[in-house]
Amino acid sequence: MASRRLTLLAFLCGLGLASQVDATPTLSGAWMLDEKASVDPDKLFKGRLGHDAYYPVPHIQGGGERSTPYDMNQLAYWDSVRAGKEAHPSKNLRRLGIAYPMVTAQRLDIADELGGYRVTYDVELPRMVRPNPNGKVFSAKGNELVQDTFGFTLTYWDNDTLVNEADAPDGGKVIERLTIRENPHQLEYVVRLELRMLSEPVEVKRLFNAAGAR
Repeated sequence: MASRRLTLLAFLCGLGLASQVDATPTLSGAWMLDEKASVDPDKLFKGRLGHDAYYPVPHIQGGGERSTPYDMNQLAYWDSVRAGKEAHPSKNLRRLGIAYPMVTAQRLDIADELGGYRVTYDVELPRMVRPNPNGKVFSAKGNELVQDTFGFTLTYWDNDTLVNEADAPDGGKVIERLTIRENPHQLEYVVRLELRMLSEPVEVKRLFNAAGAR
């Protein structure tokens, strides 16, 4: 009898775990910025960027050059920013370095890929993130980190929010939080910047609607 109870308990626990997995929010889709409901980054950062701030050059972390599609597309994007040819140029905000597309993107495309997500900013800048099943935990080997021009990024779920914590190549930290909201159905995107070119940490909140939604 005792063994049957233990078996039943294990089965019920398994169902609970399965429902937790099934309850993982679906971030995938094309998301368009709701400008009226989002902060204006030019106004938000006015007076907060140091006078000696410069445009940090994003590079591939860890030394050397790699030639994956992500690496090549990222490097091409940063080259377009330096040349002022990106989709939404802002001379002042370019000084934010890797955080620039995060606070200016008009569109986010998110797709399930390789056990994680491919996040693309404004169709031009792709990024791969993989949620760490152990949460906000760092291992000795650092296998849970994604390494690219954004720096070293740890991704994990905080309840129903996907969190990306990146150590910026030029110092500081950039933390993205992506959450699906209902009624209306929107992607809430919050990014916190703790960068040396800022006089103080800045948090930017933006809302995105599903493409095609009215």
